[in-house]
Amino acid sequence: MISGISKLDLKRINRMQVLRTVWESGPISRVDLSQMLQITRASITQITNAMIEEGLLMEIGEAPYQQKSQEKLPKGRRKILLDINANYKFVLGAVISEQCVTVGLCTMHMEILDKMQLAVTDHTSRKEIQQFILTSCERMMNNACLKREDLLGLGVGVMPIMIGKMRVYYKDGVLDFTDLTKALSIPQMPPVFCGNAVWLLSLANADLQRGGVQQNNEVYLHLGGHIHISLLKPEKNETDYLTYSYLTERMIVRPNGRQQDGYPAGSVRAQLSTQAMQARIAEIYSKDRTPFLYSATDGYIERVTLEQMYRAVASGDVRCEMVVKEIMQDWSVLLHNLVCCFQAQCIVLHSFGLTERGFQQFRQYVKEYVGDDVAERIQCSVVEEKTDFLAGCVLVLMKNFYLNGGVPSMKPTVSPSHGRF
Repeated sequence: MISGISKLDLKRINRMQVLRTVWESGPISRVDLSQMLQITRASITQITNAMIEEGLLMEIGEAPYQQKSQEKLPKGRRKILLDINANYKFVLGAVISEQCVTVGLCTMHMEILDKMQLAVTDHTSRKEIQQFILTSCERMMNNACLKREDLLGLGVGVMPIMIGKMRVYYKDGVLDFTDLTKALSIPQMPPVFCGNAVWLLSLANADLQRGGVQQNNEVYLHLGGHIHISLLKPEKNETDYLTYSYLTERMIVRPNGRQQDGYPAGSVRAQLSTQAMQARIAEIYSKDRTPFLYSATDGYIERVTLEQMYRAVASGDVRCEMVVKEIMQDWSVLLHNLVCCFQAQCIVLHSFGLTERGFQQFRQYVKEYVGDDVAERIQCSVVEEKTDFLAGCVLVLMKNFYLNGGVPSMKPTVSPSHGRF
């Protein structure tokens, strides 16, 4: 016999729906919540009042009135807006990448309170990374006078290139973060949650752009030694980033182009990874042939970025111009392919190191090679390299707040975490 849903489960589901709607839509009134969730106004009032008493939600004032032409102001009280209480709890986050480890503390609104960073080299050990995360978290908690119960948890995102070093393994076809979770689960720390950083960065970027439920597919594109993508769809909160990244790096952007072991000639990996672009510039890079670029990077080819390439072209390094044009032709082909393959209405660039001027130059190249339609879909991530730890914070908020209906678990988390919700 199949039993029906219990009152306790229904209450949790309703609370979860309310929190998720407030989170995604931003400040919202009880009337609008009732309409969006198809829950009676009386029930919404009861649920939200209880959550206000618990400190999860707070009233932030009246909704602004948007007057239409020739229309009188309405009578009666205006709608009272509700929002998540930013200081209900606090959140710790960390991201482990090939270049650095970032750790930070933020509010429920992902407002940054503190942050620390550790440069990573080939000689940085797994234990050193783990100890840096723990030491940084303890220092931030002490500086903010926070106890374990004041925190929702510690979220840790791991970039794919670092999963081997951090002893993250595949189990039943998904990533198993058990060893890393156990290493960070000490008595004075809040619950630990781990996931893949590419996916979490895309969620953090979407969360920081609050103001409405996502309506279109969004591709999050991370540039590094590998090129990873995360696909966000409005109907679900998960993404199989490994499959898409692998397929993306094997896409051909320049037929019969450069070679890379294990990849087709002219593939994304062979043409557009950070090292691949630097290798293309290295063929002309010298004090005499590219004086501006050579001076700007102090003679170190490893310091060359897209931004510096653009500046070199603008400053008269003629030899750079043809290389930069070829690189941007390849980027344009890739972006056009992503729009076509995933019906992406938005492509977010992360870790490209572009200033506003550099981003406009990037977009102008794309516009020239594949048109306005693709160029207008591009934007830079609002999560910068120094604030990557927000990816870990969003994992905690999802796992231990929104999906729990605002009733966090304080038990140590040592079970496998598969990198998706």
